[in-house]
Amino acid sequence: MVMEAKDEIIKLFKDLQRRKVKSGSRSKSIHVSDLTSHCLRKTWYNFNLPKYKRTLTDADIANFFLGRIVHENTSLSKRNEVSVAGNVRKMEAVKSRDIGSHNFYDCVTGTIDDICEINGETYIVDKKTARYIPKEPDEGYVIQINIYKLLLYLTEGIEVNKGAILYLSKTDSFQKPVCYDFNLWGMDEIKDFVIKRLDSIRSGMPAERNIGKKCAWCAHIKMCDPYGNGGHLL
Repeated sequence: MVMEAKDEIIKLFKDLQRRKVKSGSRSKSIHVSDLTSHCLRKTWYNFNLPKYKRTLTDADIANFFLGRIVHENTSLSKRNEVSVAGNVRKMEAVKSRDIGSHNFYDCVTGTIDDICEINGETYIVDKKTARYIPKEPDEGYVIQINIYKLLLYLTEGIEVNKGAILYLSKTDSFQKPVCYDFNLWGMDEIKDFVIKRLDSIRSGMPAERNIGKKCAWCAHIKMCDPYGNGGHLL
């Protein structure tokens, strides 16, 4: 069956989205974003029950595609898309290629959107697209930037004390960006936080449930069974 021209054009675009999203995939390591979820049980499932990991939906691909466009076209400084990686237990830099079974649960990798120099201060800046801009920065995003601080220190020996999140609203086509800036945690506090989360992922049992409004959209809802519907595995 011959596809109509308009359908073929739509297919070409969707194929482009998929290729863009799947290109430049992350290294096989624990990424900063794996440590920031409000529910570590979800992260535990992702690493310990990979066969149940959700495949990307069309909505996921569309969102990741938009994020890819934003990051590729919004360099806020000369230091943009800065790769960082570190062995947190040993507090030393590590190359992604050197992360394996022997140190997998010791190491974290990530990519910092921008490192900006403003009024004599260095800021770690992360960009987030959202339907609606919150009245205060999301806790998980604040944690993300704090972990970037630790990894940047391990990678380059630079200690940054300021962070910022630039929110870009999809509903107004990014016309009214909102930025939240804040002080970052101390290095020991970040290290302790990260190690506890790494230990939780390595654990033989999933973390305690953290039931909230996000449960309804979780890929692992049937296994976790937060509402007691009898469909849980663990």
